[in-house]
Amino acid sequence: MANKVAIFGAHGKVAQLLISKLGSSKYEPLALVRKQEQVDDFIAGGVDAKLISLEDDTLGKIAEAIKGCSAVVFSAGAGGKGGADRTVAVDLDSAVKAMEATELNNIKRFIMVSAIGADDREFWYWNIPSLRTYYICKKYADRELRRTNLDWTILQPGALKDIPEKGSLQPENEIFQTKTYETVGISRADVAEVILQSLEHPSTIHKTLTLINGDVPIQKWIKNHKN
Repeated sequence: MANKVAIFGAHGKVAQLLISKLGSSKYEPLALVRKQEQVDDFIAGGVDAKLISLEDDTLGKIAEAIKGCSAVVFSAGAGGKGGADRTVAVDLDSAVKAMEATELNNIKRFIMVSAIGADDREFWYWNIPSLRTYYICKKYADRELRRTNLDWTILQPGALKDIPEKGSLQPENEIFQTKTYETVGISRADVAEVILQSLEHPSTIHKTLTLINGDVPIQKWIKNHKN
């Protein structure tokens, strides 16, 4: 189990694409989902899976579920379901519970899927009022992760698109020169690829990476973040 990667929110679209990619890599995915039928579907497809609710299960049970893994990916989210209370419970508190469970197991590697501009309150507070609660949660979940002793990487993708994988990204310093929030987007498959590449490249540790599609091949883009 040296290369087993625990994935919270494994039934989400990005996570499912990641699981497919991990299947042809040196890593073995562990899908963590909150419905038994989802567990059954993953197992039927040859993917190890466990039934875990970050909202409702104890920290001890969550920690036991990821015991023996070498890395953790947090890709869970309320997805706008259940109102503000559930957004806080999933996008903030569940993220912190995942971090705590990771630390309890002495697992070092943790990759967070966040949201573009989460650190910049001026970016989202007035410009995207419909996502204000969501962004508050993302901002403080990211901040809490930076305060841990984990080998973290925070990925802040733009609007997630169900489009074919492009395989290339925009340089971060150019993202908002010609684009607005409404036009910054990225293929979900490209986000999954960046998660995989982050696992492969320690240079992404303790980095916050803003992701939208562009013209720089992903591996080259990752290598540009060595410093």
